Amino acid sequence: MTAPLSPVRCFIIDDELPARQLIEKFVSRVPFLELIGTCDNAVDALFQVQQLKPSLIFLDVEMPEMTGFEFLRLLPTPKPEVIMVTAFPHYAVEGFEHQVTDYLLKPVSFERFMRAINKATGNRSFSQEAPTPTPPIVSPSPEPAPEHTDFILIKEDKKLIKVVPEEIVFIEGMKDYLKIHLPGRVLVTHMTMLKIEAMLPAALFLRVNRSYIVRKRAIQEIDGNVITTTDGKKVPIGVTFRESVMETLRKNRS
Repeated sequence: MTAPLSPVRCFIIDDELPARQLIEKFVSRVPFLELIGTCDNAVDALFQVQQLKPSLIFLDVEMPEMTGFEFLRLLPTPKPEVIMVTAFPHYAVEGFEHQVTDYLLKPVSFERFMRAINKATGNRSFSQEAPTPTPPIVSPSPEPAPEHTDFILIKEDKKLIKVVPEEIVFIEGMKDYLKIHLPGRVLVTHMTMLKIEAMLPAALFLRVNRSYIVRKRAIQEIDGNVITTTDGKKVPIGVTFRESVMETLRKNRS
């Protein structure tokens, strides 16, 4: 195997702390591997993987709320290399049906771990595909939003719902919950304004109030400090936001 020029960006998803710690330890011993994040459940991992874009995922199978296979079916393309790590050998066939790179049985030895790594790094050129490294989501400040996002995943009750940003009319904050207003439908999810703001394409949306984010093209008219959206809803512009809102919209004025 030719050693890659750029680090292989790894992400670990496993609800068992000892299992995560063992893979973390193995990753730290391989010079060309870089651990960019870990997660103890597949639901939160979906959001983090979308932003961090790892090259290689170590994935457990049996986890609460969402299994490893359910995670794989929701994983957006292009998909990274996936090495499944589980205590159950009977999942191996299903794992390879999902075209995973390798299938490791717990407890994993370092020798077997390296054979899986060799297979993964031989399957694709990480040196060409590794994106610019970005830090894990640990800061309370929002990270720069991506310029283009095909969709975001919103959790409502126990469902993960695929939402296209261009279909959002506006978002209303309610303490730790959000109402996401779509044409003919409102989703309610447990999420902060900071987090949803970081997930949305910054060029498409405008924060107009501490509790409101509006998609620019969904603004029908502005009367004083009130925005009327294309679905007829009224959204107040915050006093401290008014100047920046008007400056942004002025750039699009005919």
